[in-house]
Amino acid sequence: MLYRRSSVMTAAVMLAFMALLAGCGTADRQPSSVQYVKSPSELNRTANNLKSVQRELYLSDANGFLAPQTIALPASNAPAKQVLDYLAQDGPVTDLLPNGFQAILPAGTIVKSVSLDQQGLLTADFSRELLDAPAGDQDKIVQSVVWTLTQFDTVKKVTIRVNGRILNEWPGSKKPVGQGLTRSDGINETFGGVADVADSVPATVYYLSSNKGKSYDVPVTVRMTQAGSDDLYGLVNTLIHEPAGSAFISTFSPETELVEKPVVKNGVVYLHFNDALYANKESKTISDDAFRCLVLTLTGEKGIRLVSIKVGSSDKVMLESGKTIAGPVSRSMVSPAGL
Repeated sequence: MLYRRSSVMTAAVMLAFMALLAGCGTADRQPSSVQYVKSPSELNRTANNLKSVQRELYLSDANGFLAPQTIALPASNAPAKQVLDYLAQDGPVTDLLPNGFQAILPAGTIVKSVSLDQQGLLTADFSRELLDAPAGDQDKIVQSVVWTLTQFDTVKKVTIRVNGRILNEWPGSKKPVGQGLTRSDGINETFGGVADVADSVPATVYYLSSNKGKSYDVPVTVRMTQAGSDDLYGLVNTLIHEPAGSAFISTFSPETELVEKPVVKNGVVYLHFNDALYANKESKTISDDAFRCLVLTLTGEKGIRLVSIKVGSSDKVMLESGKTIAGPVSRSMVSPAGL
């Protein structure tokens, strides 16, 4: 009898508990819009969509110059094609554009395919809308594509195709394009008042430009009168003194000088400056902008991976931001993208 009474009581308690659960389920029912991930592959795709990667896009600024802008893009299994997609006007980059910047590829341009061979030659095939570019934008389009793609270590050269055919020259303007393009072909070219262009050599240096109070780095290919494209002394001197009459700003005091010739050993360039390199001589600090432009400029030269700086008798330098530099510095250490 006792066993039967206990069973009845247990059953009653269970029924009450189930009723309580049912009531909670009704009150806390999930909205019908919620979708559940049903497989591991779906879960991976969902996770990837939430990830982002910092990429450099070479966009046109308010002055018409190309400048690298670091933008967070969704993680992609085809990053080379993705960055090209984000160079098109009215494309996915539209809502991400920094103030004063715009994409340079004509609206409607589609990246049909991207292929990379074992030698590092990347071939990008675009739709015919690319050919709608006005003559004034054609050089910038090529430069934007080449410099954006070569941020990837595996990409050494770039060839542009339109509907499967190599773009050797622009129709209409007949401007040459060529194949196997590299950063050494230049960007934002300026002659800077050089009297004899034939007796000069190109060099790409990093200056500052600004828009509405915000400054940013701009790579500029100038002409150096010094003989020899590997003249690092002339390269640093060009970096210190911006082209006359240009919109670019050198980050260095005009009194800044190298006290001895640069030396390159095992991929490291050693630079020894006078104390005019200091932005503040009392605190003996160097401008972060000057330091960054110096590293970006020198590591753009063939065979140079690291930059070591000495000022006066000191091998250690301090930046205005408070960071202490006690050894050679790589490009990735000063790049916002960290590539």
